[in-house]
Amino acid sequence: MEGIDTNKVIEEFEALTADAGRVQRETLKKILEENGSAEYLQNLGLNGRTDPESFKSCVPLVTHKDLEAYIHRIADGDSSSILTGKPIPNMSLSSGTTQGKRKFVPFNDELMENTLQIFRTSFAFRNREFPLEKGKSLQFVYSSKPGKTKGGLGAGTATTNLYRNSKYKSGMKAIQFHCCSPDEPRPRIPDI
Repeated sequence: MEGIDTNKVIEEFEALTADAGRVQRETLKKILEENGSAEYLQNLGLNGRTDPESFKSCVPLVTHKDLEAYIHRIADGDSSSILTGKPIPNMSLSSGTTQGKRKFVPFNDELMENTLQIFRTSFAFRNREFPLEKGKSLQFVYSSKPGKTKGGLGAGTATTNLYRNSKYKSGMKAIQFHCCSPDEPRPRIPDI
């Protein structure tokens, strides 16, 4: 199996970060184009505009608490365009350290793709500094048993949503051959 071209991945990352302002404007425009029909953005009066100035004037800084009602509607099964233009297939669960209770965080395909790119980029830099050559790496990944929301969406920790997603295996094939860790979950070790 052929691995990723780590030099190319690093070059692409460095090109993106060399002009971060432009990349951020393009990213915002893409996000607004793809999600402009969402109820949340419509309610704020963005009306399809995709420029940074309109975004800053219409969309306030918010906390998770400000979005909680929208998120719970999604978790309860409302599949309309509430926060995003496309349906949210899964919810990640926070650790609950902020206010003592776990929170739902929408997890969609876009987040999955971004996470895979982060993994490839970090692998490229790590491999440049500490090349595996013909060796293998051991990864310890902590996941939990996935559950369901009241509305039937998949629910689990971020790592659970990531590692159980079919796109993860196909997207990570290029670097997984360097790993000797099994894909199958290992049973929890009982407390002693």
